[in-house]
Amino acid sequence: TGGGDLCPSATYSSGLRGYSSSRYSPHLRRSLPNMLHPNHPHHPHHIHNHDQPPKIYPAHLLFTTNYRLPNDVDRCHLERHLSDQDFEMVFRMSRMEFYRLPPWQRNDLKRRCHFF
Repeated sequence: TGGGDLCPSATYSSGLRGYSSSRYSPHLRRSLPNMLHPNHPHHPHHIHNHDQPPKIYPAHLLFTTNYRLPNDVDRCHLERHLSDQDFEMVFRMSRMEFYRLPPWQRNDLKRRCHFF
């Protein structure tokens, strides 16, 4: 090689030989273990009962400025725990209108109303 030419790293180039996506184990690059309590609603083994509607709470308990949110609320969808009357009071629209909005607009609205 002439001056200034870079030679490939033996470790790098040999590491790519024989790489096959079919042999790649998804367990090699696993993220940190889930530290949530098994009864926490976001724990992957938590059993959600989708047959029952979410428990309803007064709006003042669900604002993200309340540092003691109820344990059984879905933190990503606090609006689901509002009564229809509170929902319309907070968001100034019906649930149907709200869920017709694109996700980015719903999230922006939830952020402005302290529900995100």
